[in-house]
This record gives sequence, structure tokens and C-alpha cells, in this order.
Amino acid sequence: MVARLRRLLGAAVLAGMFPLAAWGGDIRVGFINPWHPPAFWNLVDATMRPAAAQLGIDVDIRSMEGSHDKAIAIARDFLAEKPLDYLIVANDLDIGGEIIKLADAAHVKMVFLNNDLDRKDWAEYGEPRTKYQSWLGSITPDHEGAGYGIATAILTEAARIKSSRPLRILGLTGEASTPASVERVRGLKRAIDDMTKLLGPGSVELVEVRYLDWSAKTAAASVRQLTETGARIDALWAANDPMALGAMAALRERGYKPGKDVLIGGLNWNQEAVKAVLDGDMVVTYGGHFLLGAWAMVVLRDHHDGRDFAEEDVRLQIPMGALDLPVARRFPNIAGADWRKVDFTRFSKTRNPEINRYEFTQDALLAQLQAAR
Repeated sequence: MVARLRRLLGAAVLAGMFPLAAWGGDIRVGFINPWHPPAFWNLVDATMRPAAAQLGIDVDIRSMEGSHDKAIAIARDFLAEKPLDYLIVANDLDIGGEIIKLADAAHVKMVFLNNDLDRKDWAEYGEPRTKYQSWLGSITPDHEGAGYGIATAILTEAARIKSSRPLRILGLTGEASTPASVERVRGLKRAIDDMTKLLGPGSVELVEVRYLDWSAKTAAASVRQLTETGARIDALWAANDPMALGAMAALRERGYKPGKDVLIGGLNWNQEAVKAVLDGDMVVTYGGHFLLGAWAMVVLRDHHDGRDFAEEDVRLQIPMGALDLPVARRFPNIAGADWRKVDFTRFSKTRNPEINRYEFTQDALLAQLQAAR
């Protein structure tokens, strides 16, 4: 009866009878925000808050400030302070396993966001909802698919405009302990294998993959050190935009012309990176995954109202989108969009019973942004 009433109210909201914020916060959610890198995680917050307001969720966001110990302390605080319906955790700095145990002991449902439990720990913790029943699953981007897409885009462009072979590609990624970093590199290596088959034996060479701290400063220093040895780079693959932009600055210092001498791709849809795509300095930035904050609100609202995301998968994977030149021209300020204008209730299964699978895709998002203009 309650679920039916909520569906009727949802239809009324969509019909314009009530404002989007009319739901009232009947779900309590705690989110432990990793904070680092802040440019990305601030955007996650910026999409999570309006979606929560529209869907009747009281969300409390606290930053772990890049500290493993602080993350555990915040989790303990959340679980002790007040009744909580859901706890959202990004498994950065290998905090996931300990928090699974804490949440399960407190009988609080939890999900991973952006970074799932590392695969090396799957045997120990089992599948979600088995050994630890309060661990519902995860909502993560297709990190491997994005890593593959970036590499394919920059190597395809490098092959088109450069005659030298092999095409030498350098990879920059984050900490080796972060699943997103590892999975994006897996995509990079798969793309190199596929491009080598397409272009011929010996056509592509991976110079190396450097595991850094996601920052522009460290990426710039790393690339300066490498280029001082005289190593030639034809393509620069970066697991996020700050590293791509830092590396680009260092390559310019060495006389490289981005977009001509070196083809660069990153990830995050940072505004600076979008401008670099528009200027021809970068081939592509993958992203849209900062909307995980909003998508988590949709999924948890539906779960609370009787539509379990497990009907698709307990490990719900969201595709990332390619923001290349044509898309950047249509949405030059996509990273600075006013997310309060997007109607996130339209992505909810309980609000829209005709939806059978979540449409958390780039096309669906861009259609909403277009409508919100």
C-alpha cells in the first residue's frame, strides 16, 4: 500500500502537481566521500544532493580526506549516531572490507560507489548478500571500458596522423591499490592488443604504466623525468583529466605540440579538459561517472520502495561516455551544468514503471541536459 501511494505521488510530481522536492526525507543515507581528487568528488556531491532532494532522501556527506583511518572513524560514527537506512562507501585506500564488517554487525545496508571490493578480496568476503548480508552490492562505472575507449581513440588518431612506428604510448594512472586504477589499465592493455592486431605486429609499444597519485603536479613531474631521457611519446593515456593536463603541460615544455606530436586522452569531463578537446589539444575525455552520486540516490530510492537493483545485477555497472569534439561543441560547459535543473526522478523505476533497465547512459543524460536548457 505504501509503495503504491509513493508511485502515485511520483506520477503527480512528474505531472507538475507538486514541486520536485515535495517527497520529504524518509530515507536516511550516509556517504563517506574520499575527497581525493577533490575536483571529481566535489562533482559527485553536486549531483548527489539535488537527486536526493528530488527523491526524498536525507543524505549526510562526510569527507575522509584521503585518510584510511578517518574513513573507518566516519563509518563508526555513522553507524553509532542515528538510525541509518543505507551507507555508501567508495573502496578507496582499501577501506572496503573493514566497513563491510562494521555495517553488517550494525545491520545497516551498504553499497560501494565507484570502487568495488578489490577482486583479490572476493574469495574472502564472498558475493554481496551472502556471507555479509547487509552488503547489498556496488554501483560502479565501467572503468575497464573507459580505459579501453581512451586508448582506442588516441591510438586511432595517432595512427591517422603519424607515420612513425611503433606508436609509443605512455600510461599514467592512480594508486595500484585503487580498483578503478587497475581496471582502467586493464582496458588500456586490451586496447593496445586490439590496435596491434589491427595495425600489424610491432605497430604499438607501451612505454610503461606509471602509478601516481591522480594529481596534475605528480603527472607533470613524472613526464618531465621520462622525457629528459630522450624517450619519444606518440600518445599519452591518463586515467583522469588532472594527470592528462599536468602531463600535457610538461610535454609542451619539451617542445611537443598536443594534438599533433602527441595525442592525449583523459577521464573525468573536467572543464579544463573539455576546453582542451575544443582547442584540439586532447582527443577525448571519458566520464559522466561523477553522476554516480545521483544514480546512487535513484537506485537506493527504488530499493527502498521495492525495486531491487539485483534484478539487473548486485554489481551494477554504469557505462562512461566519450566527450570528443562533436559532443564538446554541443555541451561546452557540461562539467559546470546546474544539476538541480535535471529531473532525476525520470530515471527511477518506481516512478516510471515502464523502465525495465536503468538508463544511466550518456545519451539519456545529454537528452536531460538538453531539455533543462
